[in-house]
Amino acid sequence: MPAKQRKDGNYEISATIGEKRRHFYGKTALEAEEKMWRAVIAYKDNRLEESNSTLTFKAIRDEWYMTKRNFIEAATRRMYEVDCFSKIAPLDKKPISKISETDICRIMNPLKSKTNIAVKVYMCLDQIFRYALKKRIISSNPMDLIDRPKNRTKDRSRRGLTENEKTVIENTEWNHRQELLLKLFLDYGLRKEEATALQKKNIDIEEMTITIDHANDYTVNVPKTKKPKSDAGERVIPMLDRDEKYFMDLIKDLGNDDYLLQMENGKPLTENSYRQLWDSIRRRMDRTAKQLELIIPRDLTSRICRHDYSIRIMNLSDREQMYLMGHEDISTTIKNYQTIGVEHINRKELNRIGKTKNGSPSSAKK
Repeated sequence: MPAKQRKDGNYEISATIGEKRRHFYGKTALEAEEKMWRAVIAYKDNRLEESNSTLTFKAIRDEWYMTKRNFIEAATRRMYEVDCFSKIAPLDKKPISKISETDICRIMNPLKSKTNIAVKVYMCLDQIFRYALKKRIISSNPMDLIDRPKNRTKDRSRRGLTENEKTVIENTEWNHRQELLLKLFLDYGLRKEEATALQKKNIDIEEMTITIDHANDYTVNVPKTKKPKSDAGERVIPMLDRDEKYFMDLIKDLGNDDYLLQMENGKPLTENSYRQLWDSIRRRMDRTAKQLELIIPRDLTSRICRHDYSIRIMNLSDREQMYLMGHEDISTTIKNYQTIGVEHINRKELNRIGKTKNGSPSSAKK
């Protein structure tokens, strides 16, 4: 019902809020109505806060996590459980409706120098409060008042192989398991979970293909079989011509369900066994580097190998690149993997572009 004008020229409107009839006044009808609606909203917020005053942050956090735990990757679960939940634990016993931006700042401020962790904690908190807001447990999200931290931490794994590393790999004598693992990483760009899950049935010598249709989940030491990271992870990769005889010899004595990389009991590599295998690769590289008097970084990972593969296939079309990498979108390939340095730039093409038709340098002021 709209506000009515009084004899004194002001406007009045009334409404029942709770069990009381209240009157609101203003110089204009709009002012009186705004006062009424502010009172109605404040009353509802108070009722909402009272009904949820006993719900702790931890109760809502656990409820939120249970709704998504089975739908996220093992690495993401570890991020929440290890990196985030321990940092936000001081909020656990506090009623979620009573948490303010000041409480959030007490969590975020000590993480200023750890920007990578700070970003993860911020995103975790924001998701929890958004969940509570959607469930009408709280009336506002305190994270809206907190600036998202900027991640200035350089990810050391976002690089390809150095020239020294390439030289060392080429000049090192590898055993069967070491050679196979490096081949799957460097020549086919497989993830660790995909490489260790390959079986004889995934290798088709006649069609010259390697099929990726399952992976190992290393949440615990003994892996469980799962689908690849995404639907795009299921793919058929062309085998390199030079590897036909290599894979033919590799699988000739294996049963159809035998793993290419396996334990003595025929099971896929455990997390510990994989780590020992990778450490043995690193040790052999160190020995070769000393013999060649070369310096190599000590941070080589399977992800760096995958980055190097991504850089080497940059001349293929976008669709071919994202397919081979098992990505759903080319932006993932470009943004997260193809971090290149000056050594990867085609200098010949750059010089050609930098010249005019008569061969003189082009002007930067054109």
